Amino acid sequence: MKLLTDKDFGSGLLFVLAGIAGLVLTSSFEFGSTAEPGPGFFPVVLSTILVLIGIAVALGVLLRDANPISAVAVRPFVLITCAVIVFALCIERFGLMPSVFVAAIVASFARANYGWSHRILAATGLAVFSALLFIGALNLPVALWSF
Repeated sequence: MKLLTDKDFGSGLLFVLAGIAGLVLTSSFEFGSTAEPGPGFFPVVLSTILVLIGIAVALGVLLRDANPISAVAVRPFVLITCAVIVFALCIERFGLMPSVFVAAIVASFARANYGWSHRILAATGLAVFSALLFIGALNLPVALWSF
């Protein structure tokens, strides 16, 4: 019974379930090989890693004392979900940097004790890093700005 009330066990279980869902949803994609990966290669590898991490987290409960589940924090859940939705709605219309910036600002409200300077600095850093990574390093066909 200790397992069912432990938050790490619950987190591990959610990782396992998300990984299994990923494996099921991508089972019809061609896997390919490491030399020539198909469209299912990356999702299957990530889903498998997610399942393994979930098992490790869930079984880690057996090695320590219980860490009971506390009240569910609704504010972070809602704001992080809203940030993902804002990003999805903005990426095509405004481009990568403004979308990441706005989504990061929305997500930063998940934690109430950040000041505006921290929010703007973090959002700017994430937007610049995203541009450097996805457009600069990976050459993805995503518009940097598109007003």
